[in-house]
Amino acid sequence: MPNPKCLGCLNEITVKAVDLSTTDDELRKRLVKEISEYTKEQFDCLKLPDFSTEIFSIIAQKTGTLDPFLQIKIESNDFFKKLIPKLNESFADLPNKEKLYSLVLYSIAANMVDFSTGGHTVDLNEIAKNIVNFPEEGLAIDHFNDLHNLIEKANSIIYLSDNCGEVVVDNLVVNFLVKELKKKVYFGLKGAPIANDCTMDDFTRDKLPQYATETFAVSSSFGWNLHQTSDRFNELLKECDLLIVKGQSNYETTLNNLNRYPEFKFPPIFCILRTKCDVITGYLEVPLGSNVVRKMYPINKEKDSLKEIVD
Repeated sequence: MPNPKCLGCLNEITVKAVDLSTTDDELRKRLVKEISEYTKEQFDCLKLPDFSTEIFSIIAQKTGTLDPFLQIKIESNDFFKKLIPKLNESFADLPNKEKLYSLVLYSIAANMVDFSTGGHTVDLNEIAKNIVNFPEEGLAIDHFNDLHNLIEKANSIIYLSDNCGEVVVDNLVVNFLVKELKKKVYFGLKGAPIANDCTMDDFTRDKLPQYATETFAVSSSFGWNLHQTSDRFNELLKECDLLIVKGQSNYETTLNNLNRYPEFKFPPIFCILRTKCDVITGYLEVPLGSNVVRKMYPINKEKDSLKEIVD
């Protein structure tokens, strides 16, 4: 069963999504009550983040609002687009390995633009003020050298982005991998709205430059559980040399997939994230607010646990 702390988080994101989905106070109260009771009833047996996807689906059906975070997403992308010159200038003269390290740390800073984690608040101005100095924070889990070595050997890489705002910085990483390191990079976004994750439509609407070899839809759910992923993504998983995933939901669903599909031949997988909740922080055994680059697969069965977050 999930950690008891997850119940409070689910209730908090329910209230947030409902508030953004309707101005009808009676509907808000009724929906929050219904979903909170449903969450409590199902809590002992639910799977995360699958259940979070279900909550957002229920809210969309009941309110008719398919993209409640739309304005937040537009503002986040616009905000980070203005930071691009500042970021580009900061690493312009660095050697390639150091440049990649800086870009990864900038992308971790942008991973804080998360409006669907209970207890986590987003301050875009604070992120903007600190982002250039973010590489100095370093990594609490540091598998960057392993990642760099695999990137150098790889011909083709899948890179799964996460939230709007964050996607702008992830796109800079993609540009570096394609332009400077001459890699084929397949950039994964959402096929339909889910919280403030970046969709294919968001990417096009906000005129983000197309640096990737191909931009494709991964899923329309939190993370990338294999029972919810697109045919194109499943094809690429079998063809590409490396999978890089961003954020807590992608971390959780990576664990889910490794546990649920032990016979599947995954490429090497690395997860890049900022820890923003006590449960994942505890699972990773790092302080809250830590920067993480973690090798997820192949696993060392003597050292690495395959259990899901909910276990």
